[in-house]
This record gives sequence, C-alpha cells and structure tokens, in this order.
Amino acid sequence: MKSISSALAAVLLAAGMLPAASLDNHPHWRSEKLPDLYYEVLSRSLEQALELQAPDGRYRVGMPDPADPGETGWRITWMQYIYAPALLYVTDNEANSFHGDKHALASAIRAGDYLAGIVEADGSVLPRVNGKPTNPLDAHRTIYCWTEAYALLRPHLDAGRAERWADALRRAGKLIAESEVFGKIHRPKYTSPFLGFSPNHLGLRATTVWRMGMVLGIPEWVQRTEPALKRFVNHVQPGGYWEEHDGPTMIYDYLNVSVAGLLWHYTSDPDAMRAMKLNTDFHTHWTTPDGIDIHTVDQRNRNHFRPRASYGLFAFSHFPAGRRYARFRLLTALGESDKPLQAMGLESLARIAQDAYYHSAGEEATIPQQMPSYRHTLDRPAVVRKQGDWVYSLSALVSPERPLSQFYLDRIVPVSLWNSATGAIIGGGNSKGQPQLATFAVHRADGSWSYLPLDALLAGSADADTMYVAHEGFSLSFTFDIEDDSRATVRARAEFTYERPDTAYLHLPLVIHAGGTLDAGEGRTVTLDKKPLELTGARRISHNGWSVFLPGSATVTWPVYTYSPYGNVRVPENIHNAQAVLSVPLSVDGQWVEVRFSIDADE
Repeated sequence: MKSISSALAAVLLAAGMLPAASLDNHPHWRSEKLPDLYYEVLSRSLEQALELQAPDGRYRVGMPDPADPGETGWRITWMQYIYAPALLYVTDNEANSFHGDKHALASAIRAGDYLAGIVEADGSVLPRVNGKPTNPLDAHRTIYCWTEAYALLRPHLDAGRAERWADALRRAGKLIAESEVFGKIHRPKYTSPFLGFSPNHLGLRATTVWRMGMVLGIPEWVQRTEPALKRFVNHVQPGGYWEEHDGPTMIYDYLNVSVAGLLWHYTSDPDAMRAMKLNTDFHTHWTTPDGIDIHTVDQRNRNHFRPRASYGLFAFSHFPAGRRYARFRLLTALGESDKPLQAMGLESLARIAQDAYYHSAGEEATIPQQMPSYRHTLDRPAVVRKQGDWVYSLSALVSPERPLSQFYLDRIVPVSLWNSATGAIIGGGNSKGQPQLATFAVHRADGSWSYLPLDALLAGSADADTMYVAHEGFSLSFTFDIEDDSRATVRARAEFTYERPDTAYLHLPLVIHAGGTLDAGEGRTVTLDKKPLELTGARRISHNGWSVFLPGSATVTWPVYTYSPYGNVRVPENIHNAQAVLSVPLSVDGQWVEVRFSIDADE
C-alpha cells in the first residue's frame, strides 16, 4: 500500500468518504504524482491503440463488428488521439514506456497521413471510412491535436511528409479562420445568444487558429486571434465559470478553461491566470467526492453520474489544490479499470496528452473532497455544502425560457443529495418540458402544470441553507437538515399567496440503478426494469444502501425518462439514464412536509 502523510490520513479519516484507492492506493497505477500518471496512462492506452489502429491510419476503440463493416459509429474526433503517440515518442519521462519507440512514431505517422489525405483543396475535412464519407462534426478539435502532434514530430518527419502535413493544415486552418473565427470574434459578448453557438466552440476554434499560426509560421493568424482570446478569458464570471447563456455548464466549462491555460502558457497574460484560479475554485467545489460534477447549476446537460477527465486539467495544475484535483479527476475517470481506452475513450485520452504536455509541476494540497466540511456559493443563487458524509446542493438560478432551442434546458431549481456510502441519492439537474422533474411544480385546476419559477432565492449561513421559490399563487420553501452521517431530512412547504384551487408539489428525482431492486416494505421487492411502477401508500423504500421514509401522500414513479438535447429523440427511453420521481403534494397552507433519508447500517 502506498504511503500517505499522517496529516492527510487524518483528513481522510475525518471526512470518511473519499476512497483511499482514488488518490493513494489505486490498484493499477504506480505513479503517485502528475505528470507521471498522465504518461503511465497514455502508455497503457497506446498499447491498446496500436492493436486497434486501422490499416488506413484511423484510430478505433474496437475491431469492426462483422455486422457493421462500414464502422458507422466511427468519428473524426477520435483522430485527436494522434497527440498521444506523438507526445510519448518525444518525451523522456520515467513513466513513459514509449519514449523513442518506433511503433509510437509509426502510429502517429500513419494517423497524420490519413488526416492529410482527407483535407480537401478548399480546406474542408471530409473523413472517410473504407472510402465512404462520414460525419465531419467537430473536426476542428482533431485539427488542433494534429497541429500539436506536427509541432512535436516535425524534426522526425521526412521533408516531403512534413510539407504535405503542413500544407493540409494550412488549408484546414484557413477555412476554420475565415468561416468560424474571424467573423465571430467581434461579437459584443461571447455567449450563445450573440454567437449562435456555445462559447467553447469559439474558444477552441480561436485557439486552434492561434496555435496553428505559431506552428506554421503565419503571424497574421496569431495577431488576429490573440486579442479575442484575451477577451474570452475576461468573460469568466466572478463565480469562476464561463456563461453559455446566463449561468454555468459543467462539462463545457472544462473546454473553456483550456483556452485560458494555453493563453497563459504562451503569453503569461495575468487575466488568464486569474481566470484559471477562479475556475479551479469553481470546479473543485462543485464535484462530489467520487469525482462527479454537480449539475444542478448546468443549463445544457443533465448528470448521468459518470466521472470524467479530459479537457482543461492542465489549467488547474498552476495551483497546489488544482494539481491534486486534476489527479483525482483522472483516477476517478479510470475507476477500477486498467484499460484507459475503454474507461475514457480516444477523445478524452487525446486531451490527457494536452494536459501532460502543458502540465505545471509542483506540490499538491488538500482539495474540498477531502475536507470534513465546506460551504461554497456562486455569484448566482446556488450553494453546495459538504457536511460529514453528506454533500448537497441547491440551485435557485432562474432564466427566461428558450423554447426554440433544443440545447437549453429549463432552469427548474433542482437540488441534489449525495452520501459517501451510496453516491448520489437525489439529483440529475435541469430538464426541458418535464414538470415532473421540477423541484416545485403547480398542478392547476384546469389540469395543466406550471413548473417554471417566477423567481427564486437562497438564504443561508454556516448552519443551514433554505431555498425560496415563487410560483403563481405560491411561495415555496425547501431545506436540507443534516442530522448525522447517516441521516438527512428534506423539508418543504407551500404558503398560498392568494386563494386558487391549485396544488403545489415537491418532486425529488431519485438516482435509481436499472437492474437493481427497490424494496417497498411488507415483502414487496421490485426488480427495476422497463416495466412501469407507481407506488402509493408506501412508508419506506430502500435502494442501493439508502432508505427514504415517505409521507402518506407520497407517490414514487419509475421509470421517468429524461430529456436529451442531442440526437433525434428528445426524451429517449434509455433505461440507464432513467430516474424514479418521489412526488409529494404540499396541500396545507404553511405546513412543512418531511422526507427523511437514512443510510442502511448493514450496507
């Protein structure tokens, strides 16, 4: 077992929830620090990638299925992985088993030759699988990684190949610059309503053109994009995030901070350092101790409770707590797997290569996940609190509805609850067009539902936090009461602002695992599959090591399928992303309703 300091051990023991394996005793990895762990993971991934690389140079996550010889699921963004073998080949690190290895170089060369062959004369990228065109979505991300790989490998390429790669990169870069960057960088604000797309797209494309200008010797590209990058980093909010619309988005925010990280590396711009510091503070506090982002403040994505690591970790590495957080993110994303390709995927590993290359080495420091308690607020009405084994969050962010955009979720004041013994219990984040997932919704006398808040706010202190929500006809209140490490209570009430024959409801989305069981007491145990379930009158239900004690008026419904902004179906019937919803009417004016949660002692 790897040793840890006695001070850190005391913190971990007091916190009682961060598994030692995550940071100090991972079963598959020898490296105890960054960047060594990056190189160890990348080396292991390349061992797999070499076996799976297609004859034409494409990187794949598996061998083609005989039933799908056209590899219809293949994506051009997987080719970002070219960054990994290029970096491994040129980097001398004790954890890198591919330094100077001819197989790493040959792999990167085959991948670069493939990419050079799919850049058209006009600069457009037309990826092909076995000669057939496929989707070029987000090809600019691959162009960036190829640029970095070219910069690393240029001394090791023959003159003809180096010129072919450079010529293809120039064509691709010119098209990105003229069609996606130069016409956008003077917009009044770098948010979706002004850009027409998410700001991370502008940030990544602008840094791509900027970096290509450096590598390919095109000073005009550097000069035109650098002021935009300075503007971009100054769009960071006081709460430490970049706005998509009018608040944070967890996943895309890692892409945004990578822009600040690159700008700092090449220019030492103090605003980039400030942005990285604010963003490190934001992410370290809005992540549960199992490495999962807390999505209650996210307006673009719901939480599917999977840890991630890819973009932006190098930006955190300028700070002691950020270095530990980056290592923590990587280890939780790997989980118990010793196969990085399966655990993380090619795209994420490509950005781990970026994290390794731009890493700033130094000492680590304790992160919030290791602390026995903390309370953190944003510059908006949102709070996350850790208290012993519990972590909860409340988000009172309210935004105008965006009915014409499939990509923006309704802010429906979601809440979350997590425990070290069980993981997430309540949560998931915002949704769209789904009143049953709103923390508070009002069932009108005419049968319709109102679920978009008129207003919301938070009142809190070192001891407790209460969220207040206004709906037409109701003033609603919600609070968590943490009793000890195994007991927590939700309290909610509705106060009537004028007489109407309507009923306010509390909805708690429960994190239920398909394939598991739900114990409803009195010998009722249900296997959770696609069969609809509606429980009424149950006084206690148990699942995954936790129990909830219900008011007599409560109903539990399973499965509730959740909205997705991606793909062709807005509410796909994906049982693995489904939730159970606990619904309680708040029918008595001013009366608090209690829902008590406990952690089962025998689990």
